[in-house]
Amino acid sequence: MGNVTEYIVDGTSGLSPDTGGSCIAAGVCSLGTVGKGYLLGKSSDIRGMLGVGPLTRAVEDFFSCAGQNATIIAVPVAGMPGGYITPLTHSGSGPDASISGVAAENAEIVAEIVLSGALGTATAKISVDGGLNFGDAEVIPVSGQVPCGSSGSTLVFSGEQITGDTYSFLTRVPIGPITKIGTGPDIKVEGTIKAAADVVIRITEGGERNVATYQISTDGEDNWSVLKTVPVDGIITVDDTGATITIPTDATVTGDTYKFTLNAPVASISSVMTALETPLELYDVEFVHVACPSDATDWAAMGAKADELWNDHSPTFFLAEVRNPFDNEDINDWTAFLMAEKSKYSHRFVSACAVFGEISTTKDRLVRNWGGLASGRIMSLPVMRAMGRVASGGITAGTLPDAYNSAVQTTLEKKGFLTARKLKGLSSAHWGDAKTLADITSDYQYIEVLRVAFKAIRLARPAALNSLNDEAGDPKSGEATGLVTLKTNVENAILTMNKAIPMELAGVVVTIPEGQDIVNNGVAVEIELIGIPIMRNIKLFQNYVYAGSVQDPR
Repeated sequence: MGNVTEYIVDGTSGLSPDTGGSCIAAGVCSLGTVGKGYLLGKSSDIRGMLGVGPLTRAVEDFFSCAGQNATIIAVPVAGMPGGYITPLTHSGSGPDASISGVAAENAEIVAEIVLSGALGTATAKISVDGGLNFGDAEVIPVSGQVPCGSSGSTLVFSGEQITGDTYSFLTRVPIGPITKIGTGPDIKVEGTIKAAADVVIRITEGGERNVATYQISTDGEDNWSVLKTVPVDGIITVDDTGATITIPTDATVTGDTYKFTLNAPVASISSVMTALETPLELYDVEFVHVACPSDATDWAAMGAKADELWNDHSPTFFLAEVRNPFDNEDINDWTAFLMAEKSKYSHRFVSACAVFGEISTTKDRLVRNWGGLASGRIMSLPVMRAMGRVASGGITAGTLPDAYNSAVQTTLEKKGFLTARKLKGLSSAHWGDAKTLADITSDYQYIEVLRVAFKAIRLARPAALNSLNDEAGDPKSGEATGLVTLKTNVENAILTMNKAIPMELAGVVVTIPEGQDIVNNGVAVEIELIGIPIMRNIKLFQNYVYAGSVQDPR
């Protein structure tokens, strides 16, 4: 029967799929549900949802430089008390030792070999106060295990011991050692620590409780509270860190100052990965920022997860943070530690931020890793743009320590870490090359290269899916219309990056090699991305000639 029949022809508008533009930040915080993704923007009540802690700091740092319309998905992770045991320092010609245990109190361990000999014969004495006082010399057991007071740590010796050799390290718990400057009574600090702080309390007027006054700083004397009177019960709450100070009943002395550090809670890599499971199933993001200290073991777990996401058609990279220097560690020891860790592992889908320094916010100025600032800068840039592009501006929220000099920065950058640098003639610090932990033979040593490739993949896959189970046509007769459609769709999808402003890709060449056994092997499509070069070094050559001479080029 004659009639008019309607059809909708779909897929011809040139509309491209959304290819990301968001990230996840995972870390410990005092509020929120572990493993839940919180979608946050600049106007969100971050502390109202997350409380305090490393994740909160990272999200606040992110928004300080992420652009006007940035969003982030914050994922709380189960935390453990902060604190650490530093690496062992050995002085002498005897065999090395190792440390076992967990920090139970603040201590400065020094072990000295008193009598040479084999284990079971040699003797050693232990100090927990940095060598000021030693216990009696005792025989080192055949097992080599020597408990170090009540610090929670055990030294494990091996081999033939040598008289005079010393072994030293620190143990630190969430509330660091209290330093008193003055003649007044000691204070007590306790509590479950929720966030890092450099606490200083000074007595502005001495006397007993309810008479004496004080000021307190949580960022190492950069900012001070208003003058307050010591409460009747003597208990002072240290902001929202979870710590409380108890002033004794003895009269305090005007001008006395007390200083101590609060170490933020930390997360194990297994708890991080557990918390990320559901958010990574729900949200397709460009990268994941893990806001806690990490080492080669942690990077391996991140790399394994990145490979898993890649195989699940969700290309995602990880941005890790390294730890800050310990109390007894200078910048050279810290750099050597990172170099050793990098030698243990490499992965093109993992980047590690090896930058620390004071970060200024509206609330305080604290030294911490710059991973949050790095993730914000990445989100503010087009995919092909280098983080260190000077025209994009400096890192105005952060100040590099003087010890973080060009030698340290260059050494770490060459090894594959994400760094920042001071450029002569410019006031603010600037990002260095946005390196990944890839091997030096990889094409993906830079985050911007990774971002371009990942975006192209996210564009090409839906275009290719449109040809799945379609007829290829007859390649022999030149009527391979299905293959032509596949090639055209993939090419046009990626070319949207070439048409973007600013241009994200110089071009793309898509090739479907001839002679393929399509029935048995499927169709192989070769995609060659033509990237935009980055001017990582500029050389200025200057000549001097006299006006009017034969060398005058004018």
